[in-house]
Amino acid sequence: MHLRNGDWVVVCDAGKYVVYENQGDTDRLDLRIVSFDDHVNPPTHGQGTDKPGRYPGPAGQSSAVGNTDWHEQEEKRFIGALAAQMDGWAGAEPDRRFVLVADPRSMGTLRHILNEHTLSRIDHSITGDHAHRPVSAIEALISEA
Repeated sequence: MHLRNGDWVVVCDAGKYVVYENQGDTDRLDLRIVSFDDHVNPPTHGQGTDKPGRYPGPAGQSSAVGNTDWHEQEEKRFIGALAAQMDGWAGAEPDRRFVLVADPRSMGTLRHILNEHTLSRIDHSITGDHAHRPVSAIEALISEA
């Protein structure tokens, strides 16, 4: 795949994202970090200790409410914040194009919540968990695609 100068590569999973800008040309990638966030999200048992609630059932017995998965909710919030940020970046620069690299779950969530304008700016997407890889590995991944 050939990226133009100024194209952005967004690499993310449910707890980290790194945004690179190609400062090279179509023949030679030169990715530089524009933005990043590495979010600390402890497991659910580290975020809440309260037992599930109960509510009265129709026959007078009480029923339990399922446990809340705080970890999963925080992952969705993080991806939602990234989507809002991407929408802002796409709206701020009319010629900005994106390559999206995300794990399968984050990719599905992003495709569901990004606005149409931003989705139309994604030239290519690569599904896989690459958020913790070095920039040289990301450049190689994009060059191979």
